[in-house]
Amino acid sequence: MNHLSSFRHILVIEDQKARRIVALEEATYSIGRESSNSIVIYESVVSRRHATFLRIRKSPHGNEYFYRIVDGDLEGNKSTNGLIINGLTCESHDLRHGDVVLFGGRAKTSYYIIPSTVEIALFNPIDSSLLEEVIEQSNIAHNNSYSTLVSDKNDQDNLEKQDLVRLASFPELSPNPIIEINYHGEITYTNPAANIKFESLREEVLKHPILKSLIDQSKNTEGNLLLREVQIGDNVFEQYVHYLSDSQLIRSYIFDITERKQSEQKLKYQAFHDLLTSLPNRAWFNKQLSISLEQAKRNKGVIAVIFLDLDGFKNINDSLGHSYGDQVLQQFAKRLVNCVRAGDTVARWGGDEFTILLPQVRDEDDTIKLAQRIIEVLKKPFHIKEHQLYIKTSLGIAIYPRDGDNEESLLKNADAALYRAKEKGRNRYQFYSSTITSKALLLLKLENSLYQAIEKNEFSLHYQPQVKLTTGEITGVEALLRWYHPDMGQVAPAKLIALAEQTDLIVPISQWVLKTACSQNLAWQQAGFKPLPITVNFSPRQFQQPNLVTMIEQTLAETGLPPYYLEVEITETSIIHDEKFAAQVFKDLRSLGVSISLDDFGTGYSSLSHLQKFPFQTLKIDQSFVQALQVNPEDTAILSAMIMLGRSFNLRVVAEGVETLQQLEILEKLHCEEVQGYWFSRPLKTEDATQLLLQHCIKRDITENSSEFTYK
Repeated sequence: MNHLSSFRHILVIEDQKARRIVALEEATYSIGRESSNSIVIYESVVSRRHATFLRIRKSPHGNEYFYRIVDGDLEGNKSTNGLIINGLTCESHDLRHGDVVLFGGRAKTSYYIIPSTVEIALFNPIDSSLLEEVIEQSNIAHNNSYSTLVSDKNDQDNLEKQDLVRLASFPELSPNPIIEINYHGEITYTNPAANIKFESLREEVLKHPILKSLIDQSKNTEGNLLLREVQIGDNVFEQYVHYLSDSQLIRSYIFDITERKQSEQKLKYQAFHDLLTSLPNRAWFNKQLSISLEQAKRNKGVIAVIFLDLDGFKNINDSLGHSYGDQVLQQFAKRLVNCVRAGDTVARWGGDEFTILLPQVRDEDDTIKLAQRIIEVLKKPFHIKEHQLYIKTSLGIAIYPRDGDNEESLLKNADAALYRAKEKGRNRYQFYSSTITSKALLLLKLENSLYQAIEKNEFSLHYQPQVKLTTGEITGVEALLRWYHPDMGQVAPAKLIALAEQTDLIVPISQWVLKTACSQNLAWQQAGFKPLPITVNFSPRQFQQPNLVTMIEQTLAETGLPPYYLEVEITETSIIHDEKFAAQVFKDLRSLGVSISLDDFGTGYSSLSHLQKFPFQTLKIDQSFVQALQVNPEDTAILSAMIMLGRSFNLRVVAEGVETLQQLEILEKLHCEEVQGYWFSRPLKTEDATQLLLQHCIKRDITENSSEFTYK
């Protein structure tokens, strides 16, 4: 008998010749089709020396060991077909009970670990000739120490082992645990897999989780099959229990389903969670909302649904990339979770939209406090790699039962309140009211109509002149987009641009504006008017398009307008997210000969640094500073500083929003050279702008011969 281990290691080999068993005892075995191998495989596609078995001790001085199979021989020569172990290709593998090794063709081996006390011949459910072969191999390998066990049929030990054969034929080779106990709670049989898997079974017996309560249930399940799941540590087992009343035995067949349960849990998790943020998803939120509504109806309670999203999130994705956007969403989700109570639900609804469910609300103040807390928490910047981003959010709130008595109405009304919050300036919260619904429906109708507006020729450009104060001369015109809807009339420009950016139509619309403006400017020049630069506004979303410069270059080529008669106007928000990208765009535009204007100067937080970094030609003072003069005419220090700053950078300075004579006179005293506003002209339709330019030409001819000029 082998004294190295209390277990035996055997191979069941199947090939073209036969099915046979080999007991592994030596330290090394070579296996292949060549006859000189320790184990010969009769299969033509098997390599001459296909693999090697190595005995590995589990500890330096211990008796327990296992076998490792290595592809090829010990000199590093690999096999032709390789090894496929349990369905996976391997170069080496530490064998475990029940492993199956494929060599190619019909050649394979199965590896088993069995107790040394059980004779190999007694548990092989094979034909008699194979049984004799196994006995012969066993006798040769173990100096005939076991031959008497099978030859002496009268020996009592042999009778006991024959009884064991009845039970243990296939079970001994099974990789799944099989356990048998009697109705007295005594273990009558365990197969090798059970001994390996449940080492403390014979010590704990009925206290062990796998045997616990089996006898207690025998009266209810006698003659039937009991199926149950048993959790032992991190592992989960599926146990099939047969109650054999005739023999007073309880037999269990046990399968490790840990991986299956983990896969089921993973699939269940993925079905109800967002993989990016790990938050519950829309399906889970709807489920929780339904449960909360039922409870609120029974208990006459109050719940709240909050819709929120990130203001300006598309700009982050467009300018920095989706990897940055994903990290923003992850950090945003963590901050939201930290703002709510334990019983509240935060879910990612989709994109940059999130929802919050408050299943127990005492009064409206609960939601107000939460909304204020969220806005406050988001004031701290988000640090994404080398960027420091400031993220704001808008929230819409609907309350049950006031704002709806079912899931659909609450969600719809919270969403409508969110859009109302955005309309009122963003970074705020808004409770639902009945008037919001009509506005939301109007917004939806406008959004749908916007897709057809270009095809239906509903867009137009209006032109507002820029005037030189000292002479009254028109120095340029600004092209402004207008949309006249056939049913709803004139759509406010601010709403039009916001809608266009939300629907991704901003790109084709900006192309239309640019082409129309360039074509009109060239038409005026061809009609004999003095050549003037035309200014076209680009929103942050438009400016961040990667093909912006190419689009402008192609448009200039198509229309024939010289580049120096086009001025691109942007705001500071267009460049703060990615200054490196902005610098390259400006460089390319200047190479084309296109001028660049900075709009809304003074409203950004880093205007001075931008003037130093970027090649602007025009500086436009925001109308809010001009209009403030009417309230406090004496407060001109800021305006004066901005005008002087523009001059120090050798920029053309244009004051916007000039509407009164008082504003005009103050600007003249401050030496502002150019202005734009209603005092001179509103934005004009094409035909009216043409007439203004015609009058300007006539007036210019007259005033050139006059020594006086007066404002009229």
